[in-house]
Amino acid sequence: MPTSPFSPDKLRAEINPEGGFATNERFEVIIAGGIINSIDPDSKTSRRLQFLCENVAIPTKSIAASDKFIYGTSYQMPYRQTFAELSMSFLVTDSMKEKTFFDNWQKKIVDEETGDLKFYSGYTCDITISKYSKTQSNFTNPKYQIKVENAWPSIVAEIQLNHSGGNEVVRLPVTFQYKKWRQTV
Repeated sequence: MPTSPFSPDKLRAEINPEGGFATNERFEVIIAGGIINSIDPDSKTSRRLQFLCENVAIPTKSIAASDKFIYGTSYQMPYRQTFAELSMSFLVTDSMKEKTFFDNWQKKIVDEETGDLKFYSGYTCDITISKYSKTQSNFTNPKYQIKVENAWPSIVAEIQLNHSGGNEVVRLPVTFQYKKWRQTV
């Protein structure tokens, strides 16, 4: 059956029942459990991070494949899932507690004096990333949500300071490694 040519009205008819196109704002990042209680006993900084996360990318999940050749043409055969690192950027308050939070977390991974590595279960936590609809008036019932399991900050990146920067807000890029992520909503 031949398809009819594209028209904006046909596109609108397809996407309007779905709420239109998704936009990249209205998200929430929650870093909780595991190591977090020992880094932030009163939970003030970790709770504030959910509001100070300026951007996050829902990480890539891919399926690794290798060539298979039995007879004839070779083909790709999947053999495992792979997960790309997770990047976030946080706004930093004047107290610099957000930077201190991630510095202290990294101290729980590698001993600064000896260089000894700690146990994996002792420095990981879960991160939940929720995306809310642009039409929702509150942050309940996300339209899409993932749980990043056993995450830890592999890179707490540099903070740019600049005398001629004026009143620009300081941003802290953080890169996480993790075991896997899965969709929960």
